[in-house]
Amino acid sequence: MDILTASVVVSGICIAIATIGTGIGQGMAVNGAMQGIARQPEAAGTIGTNLIIGLAFIESLAIYALVVALLLLFADPFATGAKDQVEMQNKVSVLKLQVEELQLQEQLSTLQKSAPAAAVNK
Repeated sequence: MDILTASVVVSGICIAIATIGTGIGQGMAVNGAMQGIARQPEAAGTIGTNLIIGLAFIESLAIYALVVALLLLFADPFATGAKDQVEMQNKVSVLKLQVEELQLQEQLSTLQKSAPAAAVNK
């Protein structure tokens, strides 16, 4: 799974959880307000004002989740050159391996040249 696919999936899950959570919270708040108004109709104005303020706070949580989801969708971490840097690091590591291989081949050829000379001296 590439980074873009993962971002889309995670942002969808983020919005889904936030929507479910805020929906439950708002439902419980409205339920409590309606029960309070049913018990004390003369306090309807105060209860209604407090309900609206509470619903605004609850809805702000959904907006925060939306911001996070949008960041996951549109803030590509590989768009600023990080992808190029990772590719360059991979090329450097391949070049290091090739240099080590050449050094080992040189050591092997040196050993092979000195081995017949040592066998002749015995």
